[in-house]
Parts: sequence; structure tokens; C-alpha cells
Amino acid sequence: MKKNKFKIGDLVTLSAAGRKAGQNWRYRKGFGIVIFVGNRKIDAYPIDCYWQTTDGWATKQANFKQYELKFFKADKK
Repeated sequence: MKKNKFKIGDLVTLSAAGRKAGQNWRYRKGFGIVIFVGNRKIDAYPIDCYWQTTDGWATKQANFKQYELKFFKADKK
């Protein structure tokens, strides 16, 4: 069984596969923080995130599959 690469507190953003999924249109901008990681065998969308967008729109919770997310990298200036 493959282990989940995310843990509670990780900052994430959508991966390329996550951006392609039509149901993720609200989350294409911004980043999320992982608040819960469930069981991949039981849960359809095991990763729960609190999401904050760069344009100010936020949702309290969003659920994702592991392949829809990647680790957030801050821009270096």
C-alpha cells in the first residue's frame, strides 16, 4: 500500500492534473493548508484542505485526491 505524501499542516496547491479537473475551478489560484488526511482505501477524496485564493475568495474546506495536489513553493524575489 502506498503511503500518503501529505501530512497535516502542509501547504499545497493544485497539480497539473488538479487544474485540468473541472470541479477544481475555484482552487486554481491560491494555496491550501492540509487539515486532515484520511484513508486512501476508504475515502474517495482523502485530503481535506482549508483553501485561500489570491483574489480573496476563500472556502472553509475542500477535498482532494493525492494526485490533484502538489507542495506549495513560495515565489523567490
